[in-house]
Amino acid sequence: MSSESGSQSKSRPHSMGVFSLAMVNCVAVINLRNLPSMAEYGLGMVFFYAFSVIFFLIPTALVSAELAAGFPEEGGIFNWVSKALGNPLGFLAAWLQLISSAVSFPTSLVYLASLLAYAIGNPDLGSNRYYILFSILTVNWLGTWVTLRGMRLTNFLTNVSSLLGTIIPGIIIILLGTSWIIAGHPSCAELSLPALVPKLNSPEQFVFLLNVLLGFAGLEMSAAHAQDVANPRRDYPRAILLSTLIIFTISLLGSLAIAVSVPKETLTLESGVIQSIGAILGKFGLPSPVQWIAWLMALGVLGWFVAWVAGPARGMLTTARMGNLPPFLQKINGKGMPSTIIIWQAVAITLSSLVFLLLPSVTTCFWILIAVATQVLLIMYILMFISGIVLKFKYPDLKRAYAVPFGKLGMIMTGGLGSIACAVCYLIGFLPPEEIGFKNKLLYFTIVAVGNILVMLPPFIIIRLRKPSWRNGSENFTG
Repeated sequence: MSSESGSQSKSRPHSMGVFSLAMVNCVAVINLRNLPSMAEYGLGMVFFYAFSVIFFLIPTALVSAELAAGFPEEGGIFNWVSKALGNPLGFLAAWLQLISSAVSFPTSLVYLASLLAYAIGNPDLGSNRYYILFSILTVNWLGTWVTLRGMRLTNFLTNVSSLLGTIIPGIIIILLGTSWIIAGHPSCAELSLPALVPKLNSPEQFVFLLNVLLGFAGLEMSAAHAQDVANPRRDYPRAILLSTLIIFTISLLGSLAIAVSVPKETLTLESGVIQSIGAILGKFGLPSPVQWIAWLMALGVLGWFVAWVAGPARGMLTTARMGNLPPFLQKINGKGMPSTIIIWQAVAITLSSLVFLLLPSVTTCFWILIAVATQVLLIMYILMFISGIVLKFKYPDLKRAYAVPFGKLGMIMTGGLGSIACAVCYLIGFLPPEEIGFKNKLLYFTIVAVGNILVMLPPFIIIRLRKPSWRNGSENFTG
């Protein structure tokens, strides 16, 4: 790391506490757009949530908390994987975290575009691909500008948007669904005990596990903010615990609330949440403040976007300064943000958004981007879990403010469980879900496989082409 970067870290004010860091986790992980897709399974969604929590969310929370507590330096996932498995794989992990965000961003920005269509009183715009593309590009570059203004503004936006745009709308959905049942209205989903077991008639039924896993991804991303916390060894694990409880509660109860109060055939992947709120209020005969709620939820998505732009980009700056990227990608602006990386990330989002002009429907584009983004992110998590195990043995005497229970055996079991779950779900990602009506399975497999290759190939090419001078190119390199 350059001397400039080091001095900057020392002089940087500690602007984040447990609550702020937890809100970064919540806004980065909770994405209300996932609720309708899970609501389609009715009470059977409990199976998918239970699987994802036991085999993914809990292992991710435990392993990332120990890694951040033991290795709180800047770099996050790159720092952990490179210490355990070497610089090339560390670079690959940081790249996958960054690029999976760029690939998945358009799906959440589609959701935001649908919310804006409701907010301006014209929901039909949500199915217009040209409106969708225009909205994605506008929000992409607006969020990029906000991120470039520095972490103070970014932290403020994530705190406000997490509360107003994510947690409060999530609570509203839960209260509406609860009121629907208490008022004696019939449930739109079967609530008997047998319904807890979903009907898995084909392998494609498991595909929505990807959606759940993507909905729980991101807890490790806040490690990029470790240097903004006064006591990361103490505060980071506390923030992980608080945010995990909030994330699980809103995700499960929110999905159940939609399932019991809205018929699944009326839901869409792109705008199901706001549809649900309007439908429930309409059934109660109440005036619907859908437009106002849509504005709040759009703010929540913008905060999610900014959090994911800032975290992986700052992590990538560390790997860049280690010589994995040329000097022009190591620039930081006057606010201490990796300006060139953030701008190139915005360009990648712009290019990946063009898929909405190429494929036949918004829903198909939406799901393919989710599949590819989740698969490459799962590879990153496998690297993280393996690194947690390796570092447990490599640094056995390192004092950690938090450690996975039961020592080395606990880490082996936790990391191993997470790795196996990620590998299984990666393979599932090559199957098209029945709900999107993609009949040609071979074509779907080919599209997703090509997407994986295009995303994962660049790091290996860059490693082969890198020069020794890149490592020293970060000295006094600002602009």
